[in-house]
Amino acid sequence: MQKKFGLSRRGFLMSAGAAIAAPTMAFSGGGSGRPAPRVASASFNPDVDLELVCRRDQVPILPGRPTQVWRYAGNLLKGPANTLASSPDSYLGPLMRFVKGQKVRIRLRNDLPEQTITHWHGLHVPMDADGHPTAAIEPGETYVYEFELRNRAGFNFYHPHTHEATATQVYHGLAGGLIVEDEEERALGLPSGEYEIPLVLQDRSFDDANQLAYWGGMHRDMFGFYGDRVLVNGRPDFKLDVASRAYRFRILNGSNARIYKLQWDDGTPLTVIGVDGGFWRSLNGAPM
Repeated sequence: MQKKFGLSRRGFLMSAGAAIAAPTMAFSGGGSGRPAPRVASASFNPDVDLELVCRRDQVPILPGRPTQVWRYAGNLLKGPANTLASSPDSYLGPLMRFVKGQKVRIRLRNDLPEQTITHWHGLHVPMDADGHPTAAIEPGETYVYEFELRNRAGFNFYHPHTHEATATQVYHGLAGGLIVEDEEERALGLPSGEYEIPLVLQDRSFDDANQLAYWGGMHRDMFGFYGDRVLVNGRPDFKLDVASRAYRFRILNGSNARIYKLQWDDGTPLTVIGVDGGFWRSLNGAPM
C-alpha cells in the first residue's frame, strides 16, 4: 500500500534498515569491511586509565597438574591504587573498583589465538564502549573503551561478548567483577575493607588431566552447560576465617547457565541489601 509520502511500507523498511546498518565507524583496510578497533581520543581526559590483556595462562586449581585457562591481566596506568585488585591464585580477572562520575579509559589487548571483545555487564555506557560482538578484535589488536561512570553503586560483571564464543571464552576463565561506589553507599556505613568480601560463583568440570572440560550434547545446546564442581573465586576449596560481626558479601553468579539458591547451613537468614543495579529501596525511596 502506498503512503502519502510516496514510499511503500516495504521501501520504508528497507530504507530504515539500510540506515541502521550503516554506523559511523572507521573501517580497516584490505577491503574486509570490518570496523577498525577504536583508539584513544585526544579530547578524553580519563581519571582512570588501565590496560586489560586477554591471554593464556595456567593456574593450580585441583591437586596435581595446573589447569590451562584464558584470563584477564590488568595494569593500572593512572588512577587510585585500589582500582585493580588481582587474585594471583585464581584465574579470575582483577577486581575493578570505580566511583560514580569517574572518567574511565580501558585498553583491551587481545593476546588470545582467536577474536574477542569485552562487555561491561550492567554498566550504562555509549554504544562504542559496550563491547558489541561486531567490535571484536583479532589477535594482537587493541580496543580502547572510554566512558563516564553513571551507574549507582553495585557489583557488576565483565566478560567476553564474542559472537558464538561468549560461552566458551567465559568458561575457560575470562571473567571478573566490577564494583561501582557512590556517595549514597558511603553514607550508609556498610562493612568495608576486610569485612567486604566479593564472591564469584562458577560451576566447572575437569577431565582426568585437570583440564577444563566443556562437554557437548543436546542438553547443553538447549539449556546451557552445567559443571559438576562449584568453584568460589576460582577455588574448589574456598574457605574464609571470619570474626563475630557483620560482613558484606558481594555475590556474582559467573556460571554459564546454573542458578544458585544460597543459604547458611544452620538456617540463619541472609539479609539482601541490593542487586547489581543498586540497593533495594523502601517505599519512601530511601535505601534499605
